[in-house]
Amino acid sequence: MWAMSRSHCPGGRQADNRRVASDENRYCIQCGERLEAAHRYCWSCGAPRWTPQPEEPPRRPEGDRAPPTPGTPVFTSQPVARPAAPAASLGLLPWLYAAGAIIFLVEATQGLAYLLSPGGRAQLTVDLTKQGIPASMQSDVLTAYWVILIGGSLVGAALHGAAFYGLRRFRRWGWIAAVIVAALWSLLIMGIPVLVRLVNRDVRRAYGVD
Repeated sequence: MWAMSRSHCPGGRQADNRRVASDENRYCIQCGERLEAAHRYCWSCGAPRWTPQPEEPPRRPEGDRAPPTPGTPVFTSQPVARPAAPAASLGLLPWLYAAGAIIFLVEATQGLAYLLSPGGRAQLTVDLTKQGIPASMQSDVLTAYWVILIGGSLVGAALHGAAFYGLRRFRRWGWIAAVIVAALWSLLIMGIPVLVRLVNRDVRRAYGVD
């Protein structure tokens, strides 16, 4: 009666299986010789000792899911994708900056050539004498004049070139250079329309400034 009830209960069947596996593990599966606990191979035939493999847990069907644990939120928050910045078209405005860079480079080249020419320096000396500047100060005035003229032209060419390349590649530094140039040209009124176009909201968003 007790044996029958043990065979029908799951715990008793698992205990019997473990007992049978343990008994088989004590003997060689090839020749049947009895093995001690320290024997990894049969001392009689040399066969490796048989060891029972652990039973794998039953797999859950793919369609079934484990119930959520208490406290798990039903709806998980997902990051909201930000809308892409609109592609602002500046038309020919970048090429206007390219033209300005070329003009400043030509101006710097002409000034340097005029400074290195003996005739050019002589003409400037005559002009300074006519304006009443003493001869002792003329060299310093010429040096300061050409440093400002050539240096300013090179800086202007660099800013215009950076604005052209940056606007074409949609770089933030390009937009900053373009705004600086437009602000400087605004002192002569002609840069105000360009500055207004650059600070437009769509343009600022396109260059990652907004």
